[in-house]
Amino acid sequence: MLTHLVSIIIPYFNAAQFIEGCVNSVLNQSYSNIEIIIVDDGSADNGLEKLALIPQLTIIHQKNAGACVARNRGLEAARGQFVKFLDADDYLEKDCIALQVEEALKHDNNTIVYGNFTILSQNKLKPVNTRIAPQNQTATLLFSDLLTTTPLHRRYMLEAIGGFDTRFKNGQEWNLHVRLAGKGYQFVHMDTNVYFYRVHTADGRISNKRKRHSESSIAHEIDKVRFTGEALKSAASGDMRPYIAMRYWWVGRLALRHGLTSFAKVAFYEAKSTYSNYQEKWPLYYRLLHAVLGANLAEKIMSPIYERFGGKYHK
Repeated sequence: MLTHLVSIIIPYFNAAQFIEGCVNSVLNQSYSNIEIIIVDDGSADNGLEKLALIPQLTIIHQKNAGACVARNRGLEAARGQFVKFLDADDYLEKDCIALQVEEALKHDNNTIVYGNFTILSQNKLKPVNTRIAPQNQTATLLFSDLLTTTPLHRRYMLEAIGGFDTRFKNGQEWNLHVRLAGKGYQFVHMDTNVYFYRVHTADGRISNKRKRHSESSIAHEIDKVRFTGEALKSAASGDMRPYIAMRYWWVGRLALRHGLTSFAKVAFYEAKSTYSNYQEKWPLYYRLLHAVLGANLAEKIMSPIYERFGGKYHK
């Protein structure tokens, strides 16, 4: 098992207070055949200086270009058969690499093993089970999200789809995993915790800078669906247009909930243009509400339910 090199790719931007713990969680793994590649995305701090002498670690410097570009740069340098992406403010569960490599080797080369994660927020832990159904995973992943660190990727797969789409400001892993599934690769769940996802408000964190549900964020959501739909035109899993149309409609509903009517109209238009029977995959309850009340009133009724479930989309 140790003959399989694993490349850990860590994009780094002003994360001095977390990076040592992150790297130590890799160095302390029971699986020793690991290389660590840190891509410094134009940081202004000196957080990497104390790590420079670690033998297993390579540091690549680039001008600030974002996490997608940094991860792709790390992928270009990676030599491992397997790849794990890890953010600089998160850390791995002990033994996760050994367990995931062991599980991956039980399956054929067309599979991607992924696990669960734990949210760490204000010293509280919240376990998250990430399991998705094994059937029609491309469609399922269009409406769910496997976070970047949960899978142990096979490098050849990432190279086959060209890595991360650098047009994405957020949701890069969503698009990456949808495209992998669309290529015909199968995600296999293992019911074990892989890593700890840290929620914090440190300066430089991308998610803290982004304004959620602003005009620009909704416009980007529409673009994200378009980029992903374009990538799925030749999906191995079949015609994805009904699901892409449904995803456009979901963005339109999101826009309505936040009073962005003009953007809702754009998203609804894209849904109708993508697939003539754009209502095909709607859940029955929403189909009935929409038929009787229309999109605006239906969303007013659905909004309290949406908020109760933490903003998650339910098919």
